[in-house]
Amino acid sequence: MKNKCAIDSPSNCNCFRIAVIGGGVTGANVASVLRSASSTLNNGANNHLEPVTKKRKCDPNWCGIANIHIDLFDQGRSGVGGRSSHRIRSFKGSSFSTFSDEKIHLRWDHGCQFFRADTKKFREVVSNWVENGIAAEWKGRFTAIGDDPDKDFFGLPSRPPFFVGTNGMNSIPKLLLSKSTFSGEKKNDSSHVLKVFEGTRVSRMERNEKNQKWYLFGSSDEGAFHDTPEYLAKKSNEVPLGEDIKIGYDAVIMTDISSSFGKWHRASCGVPESFVKLVREKLNARIPLFSAMIAFEDTLSVPYDAISFHESDVLWFAGRCNSKPNISQIVQIKDCWTLISTPEYAVKKIEETPMQDSKTGEFIPQSEEYLTTVPGPDLESAFRNMLLTNQSVWGDDDIPKSIPEPIFIDAQRWGSAMPCHRHLDSHSETLNVISGVRYDTGRSPLAPTTCIFEEEYMRNFIVDENLMLFQAGDMMSNYTPGYESAAISGIEAAEYLIDLLHEKQEGFCTEK
Repeated sequence: MKNKCAIDSPSNCNCFRIAVIGGGVTGANVASVLRSASSTLNNGANNHLEPVTKKRKCDPNWCGIANIHIDLFDQGRSGVGGRSSHRIRSFKGSSFSTFSDEKIHLRWDHGCQFFRADTKKFREVVSNWVENGIAAEWKGRFTAIGDDPDKDFFGLPSRPPFFVGTNGMNSIPKLLLSKSTFSGEKKNDSSHVLKVFEGTRVSRMERNEKNQKWYLFGSSDEGAFHDTPEYLAKKSNEVPLGEDIKIGYDAVIMTDISSSFGKWHRASCGVPESFVKLVREKLNARIPLFSAMIAFEDTLSVPYDAISFHESDVLWFAGRCNSKPNISQIVQIKDCWTLISTPEYAVKKIEETPMQDSKTGEFIPQSEEYLTTVPGPDLESAFRNMLLTNQSVWGDDDIPKSIPEPIFIDAQRWGSAMPCHRHLDSHSETLNVISGVRYDTGRSPLAPTTCIFEEEYMRNFIVDENLMLFQAGDMMSNYTPGYESAAISGIEAAEYLIDLLHEKQEGFCTEK
């Protein structure tokens, strides 16, 4: 007679090992939900709501997956965050550095500027984050120049509330993944349900058909990063990855759409072609953007903290980072602004300076020289021009004769900033194909976040249950593009995986 073991007894049941690739908005939510489902967690901080799985709906007393271990791999140079990255530069005199004990810092959210919580599911998550001090409402002074709602920047200024991380946008993934992070090396600590490998690129995956496990390979040296020159990246040593390289993974969840790109791309994971085909069938064109980080010695007299620009061909959004919760209170800080380009500008620049060499097929990383001499100054100039030519910014005050020169300019290219709207297809008049990648500059309202396809079978992620591979993120979601869409995709992918693992767990346990 078969004896059914207790669901919360890890010693009696097999351990499930999950790999999550990417530590941005989606990946952090995937890992947080999976960790929340573990019944082996010690009493510690849990910054996510209980996962809404089929099993939990049927059995409120269900106590989770008996034994689960998650390894998360993120290749960001500055740690987890992805498109919700935050950049800090220390300042002393006329020199800047990445790290310093100096008390004067320059700080920017240089990807996602804020996020919405329009859906019931995500409102509950964000309420939990706010209660735990992870997120807060950004209550700044907001305005728009122009009256074209299709060009509004995620509902700003007319559709509040707008939420941000309480210490920069990357503080949310950092806190969701807290107490689990180390760089590249292996650590033997069985008490951890989740471990994060920062600065690590997954470049290849192999499946053992006998044990049905995935084995990941890649690097955690200089070759892992997006901005490393190609000749150095080629010298990178590919090694087995993970906490225990001999065991393998039961499932892999990828959260960067570039994981399914060809080998030329620095984020490619060597995904099986059969799964790539599934991703391509769902994938629409993407919207690229550039962001610029600028700083001024003294606070600009602009009476607003964020502005949406509807009438510029170059500039879409400008936000004063100092006005976000806690930023200016933590350190002494200069007047720092993040500028976001229009999709039209970004496509034009990617056409001029593509991401792939047309002759060799090699990946072309963004260089500091290019970013600080082309998109950075372009966006700063557009910002200056909009301020000096629009009376609406200044209200009853006169337009100033000049704007001070910035003391710092840097920029970032976001080749896959977000998906274009689902209604735009291969026949779109605003579609551009560059190096085989589809970009679309067509715009529609980005607020409120709504589900475009309500059909039950339309999942907000891609899964191959036979291979136990997932692709999550707003590129796979049926919701309005953006942070909320990406988070929901990750949450629901994790919940779906939990149900699959529970079915397998019951199978393992009843065989005892």
